[in-house]
Amino acid sequence: MDVIQRLNELRAERKMSVYRLAELSGVNQSTLANTFSRGTAPSLKNLELMCAALGLSLSQFFSDGEAAVPLTVDEAGLIQNYRKLPDELKQSVANIVNTVPDLKN
Repeated sequence: MDVIQRLNELRAERKMSVYRLAELSGVNQSTLANTFSRGTAPSLKNLELMCAALGLSLSQFFSDGEAAVPLTVDEAGLIQNYRKLPDELKQSVANIVNTVPDLKN
């Protein structure tokens, strides 16, 4: 599998620029520019960050033909922000989301 080609395909599907991917993933924009323009393979840590920003796990990224549920840019941003919350705030967010009547089914 060509990792860089796969990243480019996923970015294009989501209409996401390199700049936006850098913002959402926290990976330095120059690092991403080198990855895409020079074909420099990303580190595992950076690949994991980019996958999270694209709404995928590493296993989904490397899966062949398995149905992955892609996240929108907004959904990926919410997940990124959620992961930054302290545990007690994560629980509060979960409580709020779980009290929405239409989501209980």
